[in-house]
Order: sequence, then C-alpha cells, then structure tokens
Amino acid sequence: LVGGKMELVTPGQKIQSEAGFLRGHGTYVKDGGETLVASVAGVVQRVNKLVSVIPVKSRYIGQVGDVVVGRVVEVGQKRWSLDVNSTQTAVLMLSSVHLPGGVQRRRTYEDALNMRQLYCEGDLMSAEVHQFFGVSLV
Repeated sequence: LVGGKMELVTPGQKIQSEAGFLRGHGTYVKDGGETLVASVAGVVQRVNKLVSVIPVKSRYIGQVGDVVVGRVVEVGQKRWSLDVNSTQTAVLMLSSVHLPGGVQRRRTYEDALNMRQLYCEGDLMSAEVHQFFGVSLV
C-alpha cells in the first residue's frame, strides 16, 4: 500500500530504488542491487523492510488445515488423485474416507474394488488437507 492505496505493478516495473530493502517473492534486483523490480504482475506488499509482489493470478499453494474442493482425475489403488488447481496433485486415500452410513471399520479388499461407487473420474469432492508428501503431492 502506498498512501493507503494498493500499488499494482507489471513485470519489469521499478518498485523501489532506495537502499535498505529486502527482496521478497515476485521481485528481482537490478542495477547492481540498487533497484527493486517486479517479476510478476500483482500487488506490492511491504512488511517492514521486506518488499514482495503478490501475483494477481496464481495457483493454490496448500497448507495443512485448508478445506479444498477437488475434481477426481484418477482412481488408483486405494487412492483418488484430485485436481485442486494447485501446483501439486492432491491424493485422497481410501482409508481417509468416511464410508456410507458412517461405518467405522477397517477398509477391506471389497472396499478397494468398489471405490468407483464412492467417487469416479470427474466427481467433485471437498476435503481437508492433512499433510504434504514431498514436493509433488498434497
């Protein structure tokens, strides 16, 4: 915010030329470290000396505890792969799904065979993010 207004920048636009700033996401330094320039189109965010540009349009970056809506893209062995408009593929394990009728029991081989009766390709579902598996799975 500059003077109480949002500062919208485009790639290559100079953000700041005074000394004493820290380069954040969406920025790069030019002219020997004296000028801070936007690398993406977005809104400038300043937190103390840290200057970042928050992109206007970006993909979802998940965090534990988020509730996401995803579309089933693949039914695998004891899991569903979901597109949650993220940089990572989301996976829902059969063991994490509440069975019809609220039954609390161990998942059986028959449950794995009947996974498409619960969710099939193209279905939408809502789920909570519990953890991240490496760099490619939510």
